[in-house]
Amino acid sequence: MTRGPTEPAPFPPADLASRPLPLVRWESGATVVRVHRAAHGPIHFSPGPDKPPLGRFDSASGRFGVLYAAQAFEGAFVETLIRNPARALISLAEIEARALSIVAIHEEMLLVDLTGPGLSRLGLDARFLSGPYDPCGAWADALHDHPSQPAGIAYPSRFDPSQLCVALFSRLAPHLEPVTEPVPLNEMRSDVALILDRYGKALDPG
Repeated sequence: MTRGPTEPAPFPPADLASRPLPLVRWESGATVVRVHRAAHGPIHFSPGPDKPPLGRFDSASGRFGVLYAAQAFEGAFVETLIRNPARALISLAEIEARALSIVAIHEEMLLVDLTGPGLSRLGLDARFLSGPYDPCGAWADALHDHPSQPAGIAYPSRFDPSQLCVALFSRLAPHLEPVTEPVPLNEMRSDVALILDRYGKALDPG
C-alpha cells in the first residue's frame, strides 16, 4: 500500500484571473545564468517553433516560448546536467556539448514567486515543482494570461532547492541581451570539477 499523496498537482482554477498572484519584482539590469547546448545560443525559448512542449513550464497551448535560467552557475548546471541524481558520473560529451552564458534583463519585471508561501497562496505544494509536467504547462498558460502580466516564474530548483531558477516568457525577448559570448564548459574544467564535487559526482571521460 502506498503511503502519502500520489496525485499530481492540481490544474489552475477557472477564476485564477480574478485572484492576486504572489509576485516578486526584479529591477532592470538583473542577470541570469544559462547552461545551454552551444547550438542553441544564449537566448533560446523552449520548445521552439512547431515542437511539442518539453520543459516543465512550457506553454501547454504553444502560444509562447519559455527561457529557462538560474540566478547562479550552480543552479543552471544542476538543472541541466544533473537531472538524474542517481547517476554518479557525468559524461564528458554532455559537458562538451554545452556552454555558459550570462543574460541581462533590461526591463523591470514581475515574476510569479513560487519559492515560499506563494505555492500555498495558489493552492499548490511541492508536487508542482517535482511532479508531472501537464499541470505545469496549464499553469504557465494561465499565469501568462493573468491581468498582472508577469514576465515569468521564479521557483526553487527541483535538484537543489537552495538554487533559484526562473522560467521567462518569450514576451520578454526584446529586453534580453547576452552579457558576453558563450563560454564552452569544456574551457571551465576547474569550475565544473568544483560543482561536480559539490553534488558528489565525477566526470566520465568515456
